[in-house]
Amino acid sequence: MYEHSTRRAKGYAVWTEPGQRPIERDTLQCVHCGGHWLVEPGSGIKRGWCTLCSGPHCGGSGCWACTPFERRLEQEERRAATWALARS
Repeated sequence: MYEHSTRRAKGYAVWTEPGQRPIERDTLQCVHCGGHWLVEPGSGIKRGWCTLCSGPHCGGSGCWACTPFERRLEQEERRAATWALARS
């Protein structure tokens, strides 16, 4: 039976090869950039938890500062709308 290794897993990945048992792993999603990674306890990879967003972040250079993914999308939409107005 598949067991989750984290309480807030966002998904899971399954690898299958002929003649072998499937390998299943939990995944998490970064609250700042939207990227996914495999949950591998003890891997030594430095990740973080954003207390403002109440969620995990991938530890990428741009993800240590709190800019939620939704806010980034809104900023890009505003820039695109401003650019479209300036061109018309």
